[in-house]
Amino acid sequence: MKERPILILGIALTLAVEVILIILVYNKVGAERLPSQIGRLIFQLILIFWILSSKSNIGLFLLASYHIISGLFGMYSKGSAELLGQILIGFHLIIGIVIYFHDWIESKIGIKNVG
Repeated sequence: MKERPILILGIALTLAVEVILIILVYNKVGAERLPSQIGRLIFQLILIFWILSSKSNIGLFLLASYHIISGLFGMYSKGSAELLGQILIGFHLIIGIVIYFHDWIESKIGIKNVG
């Protein structure tokens, strides 16, 4: 696996936020929404393993698209007026962009040599 610190950081942040959300929702609503949340987590884990184990950018594109679409759909959800909803919308949009453009970000801040 090549060195991709921004991508790894974005993926770690994604997994941390997802696990925290699962715990918060479980504590608030119970096990009612647990199957759909576990499904989302498994989908993301599949994409993450695909990204980290292959050189194809399809998995990267799908994970970034997942976050951007989640952020856009979040704008029109019931909880989007609450502060946590707005934070999650921003998180999804920003992390989607960071994941997709990690190479460019790394080259601009001097972490990685492109060439």
